Amino acid sequence: MMVELSPEIYRAVLECAPVGVYVVDRQRRIVFWNSAAERITGYLGQEVIGHFCHDNLLMHCDQESNILCGGNCPMASTMLDGQPRDANVFLLHKDGQRIPVRVRAVPVRDEFEAVVGSAEFFERSTFGAAGMPDRRRHAGNAHGEIPEFVDRAAMSALVGEALAGFTGCGEPFGILCAGIDKAVELRHTDGCHAVGAVLHAAGQTMAAGIRPSDTVGLWNEQDGRFLVLIAGGDAAALTVCAERLLRLVKVAAVPWWGEHLRVTLSVGGTLVCPGDTVESLLERASQALETCQAQGSDSVSVV
Repeated sequence: MMVELSPEIYRAVLECAPVGVYVVDRQRRIVFWNSAAERITGYLGQEVIGHFCHDNLLMHCDQESNILCGGNCPMASTMLDGQPRDANVFLLHKDGQRIPVRVRAVPVRDEFEAVVGSAEFFERSTFGAAGMPDRRRHAGNAHGEIPEFVDRAAMSALVGEALAGFTGCGEPFGILCAGIDKAVELRHTDGCHAVGAVLHAAGQTMAAGIRPSDTVGLWNEQDGRFLVLIAGGDAAALTVCAERLLRLVKVAAVPWWGEHLRVTLSVGGTLVCPGDTVESLLERASQALETCQAQGSDSVSVV
């Protein structure tokens, strides 16, 4: 005999699902938010249920940093035509960083087959890193999800390893020196905690936007600088990577006393050349960054 399952049982199954699940009604008001959604986004259910999904919450964007809320929202489109949709997007974490996720939006129908809402299933993805298995050289945190930054000493050692590979086997690489624009002014106006929050959001966003073969590290906390080691490629590819990171960080938003701190980068980059040392590489990238910042924020220079 078939046993009829109650709505509470279905709800419990969704609550325990290993992927993030949330449900919105026809007005795109959030009515369900499971524990995996809390873990991935940082938002607790009580913080989002009753709010609209486009109300400065996840603010999905694509790889070009185009905000999808509105006409390009997969959930809104699914409610219009009743067709499921899959997409790779970057969502906005509660802490302000952008993280890549794979989403599937499906229509929610009533007993008369009318569309009364939409559900989205989502999980962390590596599509921002060319869709390859994640082999980044970062140590995991206690939950094994968000990578910690490589420190300055470790980054210097990694650049040295890459230089040895170039000298011995001709394996090309480049480095990017990325600086938070006006980090010193931010420290003076909002304090060290604000700078720390911005560094965290920018660094995690960059870590999500590089390939598995690349590495991002915190280079100088006081100046708000990161170093990114980029395997292979040429000057054009290095420029494309720098511009992608700049765009992604630009749409990060760090919550701060009821408002949001917006983050922009300037990025200087250089490719390895015969006869280079670790010091000469770092000096060229640093000078390229300083040139960008002297000419204005939110810019890229690869030399």
